[in-house]
Amino acid sequence: MIQPAPTPPAIVTTCRAAEDPAGREWSLAREGPSDSSSWVLLFRRGTAPSAPVRLPLPSAAPTVSAGRVELDFHSANGGRSVTLSAGAAGPSRLDVFVNFELEVNVERDLDRAVDAMNTEGPITVTCTFAAPLGPPRQDEWMAGVGAAWSIDLLQSAGGRQYVPVSVSWGRDVMRDAGPGLLRGRLMWAVELMPVYWQREPTTTLGIGFSPLVWSWRFVPHPRAAPFAELGFGGLFTADPVPEGTEAANFIAHGGFGVRWRPASRLSLVTAYRFQHISNGNQLTTNPGVNAHAVWVGVALGARAPG
Repeated sequence: MIQPAPTPPAIVTTCRAAEDPAGREWSLAREGPSDSSSWVLLFRRGTAPSAPVRLPLPSAAPTVSAGRVELDFHSANGGRSVTLSAGAAGPSRLDVFVNFELEVNVERDLDRAVDAMNTEGPITVTCTFAAPLGPPRQDEWMAGVGAAWSIDLLQSAGGRQYVPVSVSWGRDVMRDAGPGLLRGRLMWAVELMPVYWQREPTTTLGIGFSPLVWSWRFVPHPRAAPFAELGFGGLFTADPVPEGTEAANFIAHGGFGVRWRPASRLSLVTAYRFQHISNGNQLTTNPGVNAHAVWVGVALGARAPG
């Protein structure tokens, strides 16, 4: 049976050393099927056509947007590291360190020529970019817990304390867009609050559901991804919240936070929310609850179809 030819790597950016008589060039590329792609650094020297030297970057998680790539990769045993800060405008920086003798113990098929990739420290390079690629769209599961305390604002009173627990699923609805520091992508999530535990001034339990949670995820740094979000839904409690009103309420929040990324698909999430609970003027009085909330959670990402 004839096997299909492997798909060539999709080059994201190619960088060349300034005034380099050896004509060296390094290309960061994505390879493999779209649902399980990995990253590789390709290296060529001179103008003669030849197959590039290939250096796999297992578990690499570069930040890729139109005209910008950031990568900080280090292997576990210290024999393979690539740091790249590449932009379409102005000079870029590249630092490649490879030790074949160390890495061949981990990867038996490693090309001995990878030693030629070494830049001997950070160098200035000029980088060109393929058509805007951007990271693939993501699905995300997240679980979190918060601590909230109400404040005196309009008709609502302070002194209320509660603990919300949340589980959510979200999907990017677009790739990176927007200008400058506002550049990012929109995620639409649905959030279940399986536990609402009010501790003060009275004790009660409840559940909530927010089918509309919109999160604008700014283009991330290699290890941190800031975001801002809005959410809308309902809250259902065993006793009226606040007291003397309704046990069924609308709930809304606005907030911001950071996803800290210790691994390519795992994030630790810290966030602040300003949360509003209200009966929507269904009664003659609507004191509601306005509260500050701090949130911590764990998120697991996966490539979305399409």
